[in-house]
Parts: sequence; C-alpha cells; structure tokens
Amino acid sequence: MVKKEIELKNASNEDAEILANLSKRAFETDIIVGSPFKEGGPPGYDSPQFQIFMMKHLTYQKIFFNDQIVGGVAYNSKKSNHFILERIFIDPQFHNRGIATEAMNILFTEYPNVVWTLGTPEWNVRTKHFYEKIGFYQVGWEDMEEAWRGRWYQRDSKGVEIIQNIADLEDGMNEVVVVGNVINISPIRKVQRKRDGKELTVTTALLQDKTGQIKLTLWKEQISKVKPNEKIRIEFGYVNSYNNILQLNLGFGGRIIKFK
Repeated sequence: MVKKEIELKNASNEDAEILANLSKRAFETDIIVGSPFKEGGPPGYDSPQFQIFMMKHLTYQKIFFNDQIVGGVAYNSKKSNHFILERIFIDPQFHNRGIATEAMNILFTEYPNVVWTLGTPEWNVRTKHFYEKIGFYQVGWEDMEEAWRGRWYQRDSKGVEIIQNIADLEDGMNEVVVVGNVINISPIRKVQRKRDGKELTVTTALLQDKTGQIKLTLWKEQISKVKPNEKIRIEFGYVNSYNNILQLNLGFGGRIIKFK
C-alpha cells in the first residue's frame, strides 16, 4: 500500500540542493493550472540557500517514496495547537500517486490536536482541490500580489480553538491569532530605522472585537492591505508594548486575512 512507502524525515543543509531542484520542477508545473508566471514559484522556491533558511526557521521535512526523496514539506510549528503549512511540493514525476495526501495524513496523525492553516493562490485550481480534499476549508483571503490574491484555509481539530480574545492579549505573546473590526487608521508617518537609518513608513490601525481594542502596527506594504470598517484576521502576530500601551504586530510568518 502507498502508506507504507511514504516516510518523512527532517531535512538538513546537505539536502538543500536536492530539495531546491525538486521544488523548482514542482512549482514550475503551476503554469498548467493557471499560474500567471511563465516560470517561477513562491519566494526562494529554486534556491538552496532559501531551503536552508526554511530549515532554520521552520520545521522542514523531506518526503521519501520508496527510499527516494521526492519532495518536501515546511511548516511553522512554534505554537503547540496551531501550525501554518508554508510549503509542500512533490517532484512532477511522482504526481498523481497520492504522495502529498499521504504525507499530510502522516502529519495529521502525528499531531492530532493541531489546527492547520495555509495560503494558496486563487488561480491555483490544483491546490484548491487538494486542500479541500484533505479537510481544509476557506476562511478568508490574503492579498499576495497586486494582480491576484490567495485563499486562506483552515483545517480544524476537535476541541481546539485558536482565535484569541483581544482582552486576553499580554505583552510578550507570540503566534497570536485574533479577529476584529478595523475602527480607524492613524495618519501614515515616516521613521528612520535605528540600525541603518533607512526611512520607513508606518501607521497603526485600531482593531476591536467583542472583548476590547488593540493597536495594530502596520509597516510599508502592510499599510495598503488594511482599510477602515473591514473585518480582518491576524494570523501569527506578536504583542509588545510602547509607552505602556499594548500593540499587535506582524512578524515572520504573520498574515493579514480578509473576510471579503
């Protein structure tokens, strides 16, 4: 059976070039399912250095089929009950054999009490079918590029709730997920980054749910993604304080999800 032929093992730096080549071949087949790019994939998809970067910051596993590396899967597993699937790919030579499905089933079995979320381009009909087949449903939209957006998916786990109340947020919290309405947005201002003096644009949006309010800090391209009176979901944010006022921020892996 296919299940006995699939195995996941942690990736190492020595695997980076192999995984980059597999990733390149896999993502460049997206052109047959609606990709607006003649070639290309997500950031760093063909770069060995980026594979190493993901190994450092995410859980990155290589996918074996009959003792041969045929793909990879990378996910943010910093929070015990909520993982973000950042990337999964299979060598096109091994497509349509159920390998990606079985790899995900292995993860679902290994982590039974985890809610999974992920983003995938709206144009990609292949991934839409795949994720919905294995139990994901769409909760909103993510602005990914100027010309297109991404579907934001979630796969639930019985008894696990990942949405947090704003009133319960505290300084130092990481991997925060909240849903709220944007009450207003402050005027954009320019600041200089301390480490190199570079000028950046920044503003804050006031986010409110039924329990309270918090300021959401928005930098550069994040600013255009939020508008007053919108309902949004912040995925994997972090909380700090400035002048004793709590602020919600988007760090590495953080997302702004819209409901329209």
